[in-house]
Amino acid sequence: MPSIKLMCLTTAAALIPLGAALDETTYPYQPPTDTDVRAPCPGLNALANHGILPRDGKGITIEVLTDAAYKGFTIAGDATVVFGSLAFQTSTTGDPTTFNLDDLKQHNPHVLEHDGSMSRNDSFWGDNLSFNDQAWARTLANWGDNEVITFAVAAAERTARFEYGAATNPEFNASFAQTTSLLEYSLILSSFGDPVEGNGNATLIKYLFEKERLPIELGWQPPTSNLTIAGAQAMAAKIAALL
Repeated sequence: MPSIKLMCLTTAAALIPLGAALDETTYPYQPPTDTDVRAPCPGLNALANHGILPRDGKGITIEVLTDAAYKGFTIAGDATVVFGSLAFQTSTTGDPTTFNLDDLKQHNPHVLEHDGSMSRNDSFWGDNLSFNDQAWARTLANWGDNEVITFAVAAAERTARFEYGAATNPEFNASFAQTTSLLEYSLILSSFGDPVEGNGNATLIKYLFEKERLPIELGWQPPTSNLTIAGAQAMAAKIAALL
């Protein structure tokens, strides 16, 4: 994709007013139909379930992805372009400028999907696309009774999750999962906590993962500051320092 196009997308996202309110009337939640496809990512799935991404989860372009990520989570264009450039590498649409949400389950060669997910099975065990009750239960157990997911809580959970994966999956790939899993935590804590200090609201995070729905009805709204790639990397480093 031409660099000028990526620059324009980044600039356009930055010009969208921050803190634009989401409501269930404009973006009503609807569960996916049998012909819709979803990703191994609750955030993307929630965007599709609200119609912020295409509800069928198919034929997603960088323009559509950038707009949806900003509307739903105030993720700046630079971060979305990094993710999008990888997502298109998994495309099965026949058009290299689009991808379907379920394309993101691709495990080999490694692009985005990784072992040690918070809510999905490792590919070694079969279905790495669908929400897995046991994987999520382990995440919740690792969080314990904490109502706020701090960097320390996140680091302890991530450590326990990877130790479980290494002990049970003979093909567990911790090296590839390392960076991706930390950036995922950065986006989660930034979206449901503070973009610098983390401190994610456990109730809101659980709502997103378990319902694949934005917690608008709980009073949540997208962050009022851009979530940038630099910010995500800085937060990932803070979590990594505690591993």
